[in-house]
Amino acid sequence: MLALLLLCLRFCGLAGEPTVRQCGTVPSARVTRTAARAGGIYLTSRGTLRVLLVFASFPDDETPNPWWPAHQAPLYMHQFIDPDTTTRSDAPFSLTAYFRSMSLDQFHLVGEAVWVETLHSRDEYANGSYARANTAVLQERVDSLVDFSQYDAWTNSAPFTNDNVPDGQVDMIVMVWRTSIFPFVGEASLGHGAAIVADGKRIEMGYPGNYAVPLGSGVTCEYLYSDDPAKAMHTMAHELGHWLLGAPHPYNGTKEAGKHSYWGILCDGHRISSCANAYEREMLGWITLPEIPGDTVIALQDYVTTGAACKYHPPNGEESEYFYFENHQRRSVFDDATANTSDRGIWILHQQGPYSELDNLRVRASDGDWHWETPGDTSSSLPQVPPVFVRGMPQVGPGLSNRDMIPTPRNAVNWMSAYQDQAGLLSVGAFYAGELFHGALNAQDSPPDSDGSGPNPVFSPCSNPSSHTWDNTPSGFSLEIIGAQNGVLTLRSSSDLLSLSPARRYLGIDPTVPAHEPGRLALAWGSQWAEGQALESGVNWSELESRGGSFGSWTPVYQGPATSIAGLPSDSRGTVFYRARVRTSQGKFSSWSNVFRETFQTTSVPAGGSAGTIGSKAALEVNYPNPFNPSTLIRFELPHSSGVRLSIYDILGRCVRNLVDGHRSAGMHAVVWDGTDNLGQKVPSGVYMYRLSAGSSTAVRKMILTR
Repeated sequence: MLALLLLCLRFCGLAGEPTVRQCGTVPSARVTRTAARAGGIYLTSRGTLRVLLVFASFPDDETPNPWWPAHQAPLYMHQFIDPDTTTRSDAPFSLTAYFRSMSLDQFHLVGEAVWVETLHSRDEYANGSYARANTAVLQERVDSLVDFSQYDAWTNSAPFTNDNVPDGQVDMIVMVWRTSIFPFVGEASLGHGAAIVADGKRIEMGYPGNYAVPLGSGVTCEYLYSDDPAKAMHTMAHELGHWLLGAPHPYNGTKEAGKHSYWGILCDGHRISSCANAYEREMLGWITLPEIPGDTVIALQDYVTTGAACKYHPPNGEESEYFYFENHQRRSVFDDATANTSDRGIWILHQQGPYSELDNLRVRASDGDWHWETPGDTSSSLPQVPPVFVRGMPQVGPGLSNRDMIPTPRNAVNWMSAYQDQAGLLSVGAFYAGELFHGALNAQDSPPDSDGSGPNPVFSPCSNPSSHTWDNTPSGFSLEIIGAQNGVLTLRSSSDLLSLSPARRYLGIDPTVPAHEPGRLALAWGSQWAEGQALESGVNWSELESRGGSFGSWTPVYQGPATSIAGLPSDSRGTVFYRARVRTSQGKFSSWSNVFRETFQTTSVPAGGSAGTIGSKAALEVNYPNPFNPSTLIRFELPHSSGVRLSIYDILGRCVRNLVDGHRSAGMHAVVWDGTDNLGQKVPSGVYMYRLSAGSSTAVRKMILTR
């Protein structure tokens, strides 16, 4: 983890550093891309392309690199690219395997890899550009080793027009330098210098998207001293991506804030992955994406290995705005959409429009969007001092997830690298890449019901994250996972929000209630939070449960129509965990909410000291709610197993309902009275007593039913 964080510091900085040393490609010529113009813009995206990989080092470079020893070829050099289409290597750092996997076996990079050491020192190029270094090494060291005529098989006559015929120009050279002296880690050209000729073929130094030097024959990358082979390969793939997808980066907006972390061939420099996203695959002609109509059922297989995905265009969104839905089951070594290896399911990419120099692509993480608080900084395990982020109230739309750059009053440029949870535990990690947090919608997001069927996760105008448009306007789009089998997830979309399960709720301190007294708690899971989740109009039932400790059994606390509870009583167990869910009038339950944790200050009650005690460690608790309508929860705790009788009496002392009559084990128990008698008839409003008998002990409390 620490190595990853140190690498992050170089690419994007932390706690106040603006983004530095990314890809150096600067777009000039703009190319309009539509789904009808699928394919590579300046390079073929289909068929076989011979590529020359040149690994170059300087004679005076002694900097340690575990993967590339000084004065030697890098380890596994020949595994970076296959010599032919029959080899089919599967190394995680194979450029051939990467593009074969991303293209679903439609695009094959083959060729050879050579290593050379320059005739000149590193200092000679320290203040120069790629062009001088590349030109010198190609002419002085590589020309005698390689037949460049083997690398001319394609002609790019216009954007998206690639023909499998030679044109006298080398198609693609990937220069990989053992250094960090150049201005950028990668550049989609050979340096924008003058062309050279080798073996009768022109080697152009520019990039087709650049007005000044519009002809090119390659890209340039640095193999950073801290990089492993897979990271070096991802840098190469990114630069080749500019030839396939164009010059613009969908993360280079001029605004400091509003930046997002995601996956893709052209992902940002601080990302740890470059798994092609559905937009890129569609634009390159590798997959065809169906658009989701208003009401449909879709089964999605694993996205990376099959290309199965779908998209939705909100009618009230921007012209080219889409939600992309990908099922990531991590069945490929290149499925690195997240650093969280257990986070599998439907990932949602929200795209504002075609790639441009804007921050217009973000993950709609299932953890939701929030207001983030910064109680302080930390230097734990980090060479810099980033802010510690604590998740506050939900902010659907204007809020941010762990995969967004989070501004603070002190600095607008903050990727989350230090997180403090509700219990106060501080964690340090690559949270912008998905570590620790949950980003995928999954049919197993929440514990199953008693019958073994788990409730379904939902993406809708009422969920967090919501299906709102890029400008935070409700889109009306709703989708839920209704089935999962062997990694295949079945989705159902509907224009009728109430035909789907309600959205998972947020459970927290009710902000509409003044600060609760010690030992008494006000919780809410409705729509109490400013800019929080809306509540479906059909929700008419709620369930709140609690347990003592992390592994105890859940017991009911409240069942009824309310979505908030004020004044939960003190709990003798100390730390208590709560969760809630809601149900619609059509009988559909939401997933269980987040688990809310509260530590109560406990007090002991002497035996016989109050009407609620039945022994030194046992108690009959105050019912909740009280007054109540139509139901209330009664909890009691036994110091040891015994026969138990819990009955309800009216004000005249008549028994109206027997709730418990039998043997019970030691521990906490809970039972709900629904306001009916032993015949199932509703009893009238009034004062009622509930009496617990356990062994030789008896306890009585009072409650009020209001109809």
